[in-house]
Amino acid sequence: MKKLIIQKGNIPKSNLPAPPPRTDNGGQMKKLSKPVPSAASSMKDEFSSLREAALAVQRIRLSAQRELELARKMRADAQRYQQETATKARSEAQQLILRTRLATQREIEELIRQASEETQKLLADIRVIRITSQEELAAQRKFTDAAKLSSMSLAIKGNYEKPERKKKKQLAAAKLRGDSPVTCQPTARL
Repeated sequence: MKKLIIQKGNIPKSNLPAPPPRTDNGGQMKKLSKPVPSAASSMKDEFSSLREAALAVQRIRLSAQRELELARKMRADAQRYQQETATKARSEAQQLILRTRLATQREIEELIRQASEETQKLLADIRVIRITSQEELAAQRKFTDAAKLSSMSLAIKGNYEKPERKKKKQLAAAKLRGDSPVTCQPTARL
């Protein structure tokens, strides 16, 4: 703070204003001492009032500087807290995302494992069904082949027996009708 230097020669003696009423720290008016008729005493009063004003300004300035420093400190603390909070929030968010990804990955792996087990079971069931159906098909083929053989043997047997049976049937029928047994042909009736 700059100090005011008052030179005695620059102040006019006749135009000096009356000094403001003085107050002490309690706000009460100080009793002014009796004014000295001389110019030196008014200069002293003027100088002392300026000195008091300068001290008051200096106290106000120091108080303002303390308030400014306090405000700067509070601002720095607030910024530090904001950065810490933001960093902590980002860290927690990243951890949450990581935990979520891991949990999702575990669930996916579990679903894949279950699907694989179910697929293996279905494939085993399909193999059993395929083997069973192949066995049934083989059995049906054997039954079909046996039926073919049986029908072929019956047909062959029937072909040999047919002429003999036919002859026997014809002879029996001819006897009944009264035909000649030698030709086995029916006789003409009139």
